[in-house]
Amino acid sequence: MVKRSANLTDVEEPERATEVIIARCKKEIEGPTKAAIRSMIIPLFRSVYRLHEVGEGFQGPRSGMIKIGCGSRIGRYVYLGPRFEAHCTVVIGDLCLISSDCTIIGRDHVVDVVGTPTRLGVPTVKRPVTVFGMDVWVGMRTLVMEGVRIGSGAIVGAGALVTRDVPPYAIVGGVPAKVIGNRFSAEEQAQHESAVRLK
Repeated sequence: MVKRSANLTDVEEPERATEVIIARCKKEIEGPTKAAIRSMIIPLFRSVYRLHEVGEGFQGPRSGMIKIGCGSRIGRYVYLGPRFEAHCTVVIGDLCLISSDCTIIGRDHVVDVVGTPTRLGVPTVKRPVTVFGMDVWVGMRTLVMEGVRIGSGAIVGAGALVTRDVPPYAIVGGVPAKVIGNRFSAEEQAQHESAVRLK
């Protein structure tokens, strides 16, 4: 697995949707009143959590706090459900839906140093960045290992434990999560990508 550095200067940008899709979001999801309210709340949210980026149309929980690593980047029209928890840096692409109680776990203790108990095993190297591609849907009570990349358009079933990278447009579920289907055929995926994803 490729390690992704958590320095603010080299955290990758979220995957982006086309401007046509963003225009649809502005019309179908937000409306002028919500847009005005969010334009005041988003800078505050970004400042409180010390985030590198929070895109327009971001929607967080109305109840139930979230935890998110400083320097994280959140794309446009992302929804984060109540009690989202990531003590590491994350990158979340445009249009992601992440349901309640999703937690990014692990890689926060060193367990393979002889003579050092786990309780004292604090990592000395940069922790990997967890990446959610564009248009990802993550179900409730999902656990995702730190450093995993969930490909664009993927769906993660409720209660899954994601221990490795998820291919784009795959549907995964279970403990540990395995591919149980695909969202589209190859032809449909190509059509969807050309309509939705910014190249």
